Amino acid sequence: MSNYVISGKNQYVAEERLKQIIKEARCNKDNVIDIDGEDARKFQIDAALYECNVVSLFEENQARVVIIRNPWFLKSGDKAKGKEEVREHLLDVLEQYLKDPNPACTLIFFLSGIDADTRRKEYKLLEKYHVNKFVAQPVKPWEFPAHITEVLKKNGFVLDNEARREFEQRVGTDEFQLHNAIEKMHLYGEKKYGVNIIRQLISEDANLDIWKLGNAFLSGNAVAMMESRDQMYAKGMDVMSMIPRLASQLRKAYDIRALKDLGYDDASIAVRLRMKDSAVRMNLKGMGTLRAKGILQRMVALAEVEQAIKRGEAEPKASFEAYLLKYGVRHG
Repeated sequence: MSNYVISGKNQYVAEERLKQIIKEARCNKDNVIDIDGEDARKFQIDAALYECNVVSLFEENQARVVIIRNPWFLKSGDKAKGKEEVREHLLDVLEQYLKDPNPACTLIFFLSGIDADTRRKEYKLLEKYHVNKFVAQPVKPWEFPAHITEVLKKNGFVLDNEARREFEQRVGTDEFQLHNAIEKMHLYGEKKYGVNIIRQLISEDANLDIWKLGNAFLSGNAVAMMESRDQMYAKGMDVMSMIPRLASQLRKAYDIRALKDLGYDDASIAVRLRMKDSAVRMNLKGMGTLRAKGILQRMVALAEVEQAIKRGEAEPKASFEAYLLKYGVRHG
């Protein structure tokens, strides 16, 4: 058996690697031991490593898997409340085990959606004893469309152009959402999909509604703007969760328009902002004649609304809707 440290911000890929290692270990379910290593005050390295060496007198298959989840001693900035002796003891005990590990046990240090701090003594100790490292890197947003293409092809699914656009909007750049959608398509049982089936099968990405709201806001489409707002209210979103998301979309729009106003072409803007050319063109088309200065004014006004709500000087829904109606127009 081998020992592993699994880390990285792509939680889906990390979880899949963990499942694969457990499967390869071929041990009984009762011999998969899960230990919470997040709290330095409660975690005991001696007890965790004791589990690695447990031998059953009644089982022929002695294979074991011990998972230490989110170990505090591999995370950046996480310390044992200033008790250096705790770390020294941990390092000593861990090194003694790694020098002579139980060959029937797979020990896994698993950081869920977190990067391991490679500067720490504990991590360097794992490297010294050749613990297998697996880093689950997230797919970059601008690379996600190509990633979707690869996943669809691997699973044998064919989508027409309209269905593909709808699919991308609904999964966004969320790896879990993407693979959840793929699982639903397998259960549905078809290989070719049109837009109507995609809409029925796949839930919308949480950011799709705010994307629709932002587009309607910048283009001055009051009807579409209010429809998007009502859909978000119906799904339980409140104003204070909508404002920062809308602000983020306005910042992106400002960056695009500011570069365009400076004379950059669409391809150059896409490179600078790490976007697809088509996304830049779509954003610019939605803005119409709205210039960077106009978008900046809307960003400032939105920040003022948010601060007024936080100070208790404005009622959230009324002030946000007044803002949408005042600034959701097509002039700069």
